[in-house]
Amino acid sequence: MRKKLLLIAIFCALILTLVVGVTYKYLMSQVYGEEQTNFETQVEKTIKTAFFDRDITQIEESKSGDNQYNKYYLYYSATENKNIIKQLEAQTQVASKQLKDSRSMVLSYVNEEKVNDALINRQLVTKEYIWDDKTKSLKYLGEIKELSEILLSKNRNEPRLKDIVNEESDLLAINRIVQEQLLSTRTKLKSTIDEEELDQVLTNDFLSKDSKITILPHSIQIAFDKEVLGVTTMNVDIEKILPFIDPAIVFDHNLPKKSLDQKRNYVALTFDDGPNDTSTKKLLGELKKEKIKATFFVLGQMVDKNPEVAKKIVGEGHEIGSHSYTHPDLTQVTLDKVKEEVLKTDKAIFHATGVLPKLFRPPYGAVNGAVAKTIGLPIIQWNVDSEDWQVKNKDLIVNKVIDTVENGSIILIHDIHERSVESIPEMVSQLRKRGYEFVTISELLSYGQEPLNQYFGLADQREIK
Repeated sequence: MRKKLLLIAIFCALILTLVVGVTYKYLMSQVYGEEQTNFETQVEKTIKTAFFDRDITQIEESKSGDNQYNKYYLYYSATENKNIIKQLEAQTQVASKQLKDSRSMVLSYVNEEKVNDALINRQLVTKEYIWDDKTKSLKYLGEIKELSEILLSKNRNEPRLKDIVNEESDLLAINRIVQEQLLSTRTKLKSTIDEEELDQVLTNDFLSKDSKITILPHSIQIAFDKEVLGVTTMNVDIEKILPFIDPAIVFDHNLPKKSLDQKRNYVALTFDDGPNDTSTKKLLGELKKEKIKATFFVLGQMVDKNPEVAKKIVGEGHEIGSHSYTHPDLTQVTLDKVKEEVLKTDKAIFHATGVLPKLFRPPYGAVNGAVAKTIGLPIIQWNVDSEDWQVKNKDLIVNKVIDTVENGSIILIHDIHERSVESIPEMVSQLRKRGYEFVTISELLSYGQEPLNQYFGLADQREIK
C-alpha cells in the first residue's frame, strides 16, 4: 500500500513539475515575445532615425540577416561599386559576429563627407547597438568608420589622371613608375620576360591624361587605355607617385617624407660609361669599403657585355641610370634614333638587373626639348667635372673635385678609367673631412626629379624647352 502511495506521489510531482514548466515556458515566451517585438520596433525606429530623418541620399538597396541574437542591416545605392559592397559586407559581418551572443543590432551604410572644396570622402560606416534590459531600449555602443575611396568634387563620376596631374612631366614620371610595376608583377608570375612582353610595356601608349582613375585611401587605381600584358587596371601606391600628383589629394595622409636634413651637407658621386669587368668591379669594392651609395649612368652596350656587373651595381644598393646605348650626341641624330638608344638601354638594364632606369644622363650633356620629351626621364647633368677622362692623374682628379665642390653638388667621374677609380679613396677622405655626406641622385633630389627638366645640382633645376 505504501509503495502504491509513493508511486502516486511521484506521479503527481512529475505532473506538477510539467505543468509549472510549461506555464513558466509559456510566460517567458510571452515576455520574450513582447521584448522581441519591442526590440524590433526599436530597430525600425533606429534605422528611420539614421537614414530617413537625415540627409543620407542614394540608399536604394539593402541586405539583412542574423548571427544568433544579432541582427544586421546594410544599405547602399543600386549603382554602388561591387568592391565597396563587399568591403561593407565584410565589415558588417565582423561587427555582427562580435555581438552574436547578445540581443543587438549592426547597421552599415556608405556615407559621403565633404573634406574641402576639392574632395569628398566616401566612408564605410558600421554602427553597433545593444539591447538594454533596464531601459528596454537599444543602446548605442559605437561605430566603425573606414575610408573606402575619395571623390573629386569637380569630376566625381569619371575622374581622370588629368584631374590630379597638372604637367606633362608628371605624367611621364608616373608612366615610368607604372611600367616598372607592370614588369615587376609579371616577373613574379614568370621567371623571365620575353622581348614581345617587354615591348608591350615600353612602347605601347597605354597611359594618358584621359586614363580613368579611382582614388583609394592609400593608392590610385588606374584604368589603362588599352590592355597590356593581359592587365587593364593597376593600383599604384600614393607614396610612389606623391611628388607628381596634386598635393590636395593627400593633404591629410601621414606619408613619410623623403627629404634630406637641411643642416647637413651632401654630394652625389656619379659614374659614367660603364660597366666593365675590371675598373667598375674595383670601384664597387671601394664604395662598399667606404659604405657609400652612388649613381651609375651605364651604356646599354656595356651592360650587354657585362650584365653580371650591372646586376652587382643594383644588388649592392646603388642607383642605376641610362646613358644611352652607344654614346651618340642625341641632339645630332633623329628622334627615332633617340628612341632606339633609350629603348635598347632600358631593355639591357632590365634584363641584367630586373629594374628600369628612372634617370637619364645624355652623352656630352647634350639635350634639347624634343630629345628630352622622347627620352621621357629626368635629365641628370653635373656641376663638378672631375675631368678624369682628360687628366688621367689621380691627384689632379681629386684636386679638381675638391676645388669646385659645394653642398648639393653632382660630381661627374668615369668608372672605366683605372686612375679615376684609384682617386676615390682620397677623394672620399677629403670630402668627409670637409663635412660632406654621400647620397644617390634620387636621395639628393628627394625623389622628386621630373622628366623635361635637367638637374645640375641640388639647387639648380632647369626646365628643358
